[in-house]
Amino acid sequence: MLRTGFALLMLIGLVTQAIADVRAVHTVEPRSFGYFLGDLIERTIEIETGPDDEIVTASLPRTGPSNYWLELRSLAQSSERRGDGRLHTIKLTYQAFYAPIDPRKQTIPATEIAVRGPNGSETATIPPFTFVMSPLREIFPEKGGETAETFLRPDMAIPLRRAGGLRTAVLVAAGLAALFLVLLARDLAWWPFHRRPARPFSRAAREIGRALAKGGADGYRAALLALHRAFDTAAGQRLLAADVDRFLTAHPEYGDARTAVERFFSASRAAFFGDAQREAETGLPAAELKELAATLARQERGAR
Repeated sequence: MLRTGFALLMLIGLVTQAIADVRAVHTVEPRSFGYFLGDLIERTIEIETGPDDEIVTASLPRTGPSNYWLELRSLAQSSERRGDGRLHTIKLTYQAFYAPIDPRKQTIPATEIAVRGPNGSETATIPPFTFVMSPLREIFPEKGGETAETFLRPDMAIPLRRAGGLRTAVLVAAGLAALFLVLLARDLAWWPFHRRPARPFSRAAREIGRALAKGGADGYRAALLALHRAFDTAAGQRLLAADVDRFLTAHPEYGDARTAVERFFSASRAAFFGDAQREAETGLPAAELKELAATLARQERGAR
């Protein structure tokens, strides 16, 4: 029996040491009356604990709706050493959305906060807070000369803003955009400028793209023929392989593409006169033919 009592005393001692030291809980409350729909309610809670105790953050109230008429807008926590203990300060800001038809009491419920010590935890209870909310209008407004039709006021008139300057800026920007589009179409030989004889390689580049998209030997030969017509137009006469040097001398803007141009005439000779389609496509693949046309078109635009 004596041994059992001694064991109970030791267990009680261990339990006493296992909990945190919550010494006091104080609340600094705002006024308890005169609140309307949407008003803020600020509460300050001070918890006195042992020097090594701390608030468990996960146990604090979470911001957001608490119920259908109350929302916790913000929470601020601080802690400082006070004498032989520690003072924890928690500031809670609520917003009330209750719309009573007569003065009515509402209560912010109690909250339990965990305090963790070196050897265990204890719970500190924040007491509830009761306050009075007031209505925004009378219960029977008709007694004051008002009727149901006068409860709602008309909306405020929307101020009209002069838009003359903005409209002018938009028109100027639209005009400049149209002008630049026309200049770009002319530079790239888009419709209606793509039929100008001054841009034969730009036209040939489009025709070659369409011909090669069809695929096969006929598409490749049509692409070669389109580039031949571009060289003829640029030279002002039928241009043969023997005339390439003279053409490039007269049109130095195409000089950088000399090697590719010579390969083009060689591939064309093989395709049209040597009946060697495979040899032509090996000497100048379709992708390189398309790239040559695009290069000549760029050089053409840069020279004019």
